[in-house]
Amino acid sequence: MLRKAATPRWVLNPVSRMALITFAWNHRHEVFRWGRSLWEQLIGRGDVSPQRALRTGMLLYAIASEESLRNAKQLRKVTMVDDTVDLDVDERWNKLDHLVDRVWSVKGVRTITVNGRVRRADAARTPQLST
Repeated sequence: MLRKAATPRWVLNPVSRMALITFAWNHRHEVFRWGRSLWEQLIGRGDVSPQRALRTGMLLYAIASEESLRNAKQLRKVTMVDDTVDLDVDERWNKLDHLVDRVWSVKGVRTITVNGRVRRADAARTPQLST
């Protein structure tokens, strides 16, 4: 019995495979968003650091923990560079302001851009450059 329990075939029987496929299909927008965002942050950039992975995970979790934003097909990708978050999203989406507020609540976010244009920035959060 123990030998059978340790084999991958036992874990992924046809019912389990179908359950995993159904779950992935029902949450495909969220799964693809996490995949695209993590690929961009961890593989697409030259410097891979645990801090970057943690911040990106916290940001994606903040979005995924909100029921109305979790499986939104309008939100395609989330990118975080330093303290700036760029959202690749349909600008006509009626939950965009709620998404921006949710992202703003994440620790370490100082600027939010939507499709490359600044949507929210806080002078108190952003360090001033001396000239």
